[in-house]
Amino acid sequence: MKKLLYFIFLIGGLLYLSSCEKEAKNPGDFSLKSELEVRGITSKSGKVFDMEVLRSIDSTYQYFYEKKDTLKDESGNYVLEGGKYQVTTDSVYYNGSITAKFIELKKIVLEPELDTITVALRSNAKWKAPMPSSGGKVQWFFTQNLAGGGDGEVIIAVTKNKNYERTVDAEQYILTSDSTIMYKLVFGQKGEKD
Repeated sequence: MKKLLYFIFLIGGLLYLSSCEKEAKNPGDFSLKSELEVRGITSKSGKVFDMEVLRSIDSTYQYFYEKKDTLKDESGNYVLEGGKYQVTTDSVYYNGSITAKFIELKKIVLEPELDTITVALRSNAKWKAPMPSSGGKVQWFFTQNLAGGGDGEVIIAVTKNKNYERTVDAEQYILTSDSTIMYKLVFGQKGEKD
């Protein structure tokens, strides 16, 4: 009897779960230009950090291709040297149609306490926030969510600094998945012995 009851509940559960499928929504308009903006930087303790722009650079993607040509003399005959044709290679550079924006914010110096930093984002695109590295992993600064989409937050865990001010800064980049907008945030941390 118990086996029959378990079987009935199993069938009922499967029917319930299979009826919960939702129709996929429109994923959005992919013809729109990507947007990304850092709206604010706050700490778990409630401190709001100033966001001063150090530099903002607009650029255009530049592409290149290699153009190869076989050398000819004045009469139009191919030049042989050592039994082989002489081939020249030139790199031809040209500007593409994609423009990009790079924004660097002023360095933010954190207190020595253990903390959680929240970077609020406004975006209409997928974005990435790769783990900072300065020739190796930054051992005191840990990005919790490395990617997202649309409006969101990048959560960063910061360890306690019992020594002097950190000698290695954490350079946190946040960029759109198509790399047309990139923010550079630089974080330092005071030490308890300072």
